[in-house]
Amino acid sequence: MKISKETIPEISPNTLAIVGFQDDDGFFTRIVEQDEKDDYETTWSTHQVMNYTCKGFGISLQGLLDGTRMLSGITHKPPIAIDRISGMYFFPVESPLRKSCTWIAHSHVLEVEREDTHFTRVVFKNGRDILLNVSYASIINQVYRTAQYRYLLSNNIEHVLEHSQFVSEPPLHRKR
Repeated sequence: MKISKETIPEISPNTLAIVGFQDDDGFFTRIVEQDEKDDYETTWSTHQVMNYTCKGFGISLQGLLDGTRMLSGITHKPPIAIDRISGMYFFPVESPLRKSCTWIAHSHVLEVEREDTHFTRVVFKNGRDILLNVSYASIINQVYRTAQYRYLLSNNIEHVLEHSQFVSEPPLHRKR
């Protein structure tokens, strides 16, 4: 695995998870990609990685968290939509303000498996998996809350598109 201390982390639709961890030297982040050969680690915290990625799409991490809270009412560990078009929906497994918070790409989750009381395995659609020190119930709750948020966001966007006859660009795939 590549260790990138200088490279700016890039999160893409191929990213499965952003895994935070701490060792004696500080906080690090492992970017887990679809192909294991593309995984890498960075000295950036997960909060820094996520905030940088969000800003690349025109909004801060805090702005996305606030938007989720406003739209869904989810106040603790809210999921975010970095980019709806490419399916970049992520949910945190602990407080997103923690430097070591792990983020999971909702679109890539195939199943969640209980390992024991405090460990849960997330299996991705491509067969890769990660083991998290989080309860099964907590992860399942996050998966379902993210699905609910995606539904609410989609309905909100559809409502906006219904009233977009005054927009100068042609509408995107509007159903009549």
